[in-house]
Amino acid sequence: MPAGSMYRLVVEVYVTSYGIAVNVHAPDPGALPRRRAVALDSAEAEAGRGLGLVDLLAPGWHVCRSAIGKQVRCRVPIDPPCG
Repeated sequence: MPAGSMYRLVVEVYVTSYGIAVNVHAPDPGALPRRRAVALDSAEAEAGRGLGLVDLLAPGWHVCRSAIGKQVRCRVPIDPPCG
């Protein structure tokens, strides 16, 4: 389902010692998202920019099937405070 479709998501956000962990559960176990070779600012990138933005902020995101469909997981690193 495209992001514009109406369906419920479950979003979990945790603060950890290495940064912020985000898990998004979606009920559609079908097409699992994957990284695209098209640049985000390309005219050919008409859709699918959301995970491209996630990839910029949290490299290493991954998708797995879950009990309610699928889950996208990412970790956003934070820098330790100075001083």
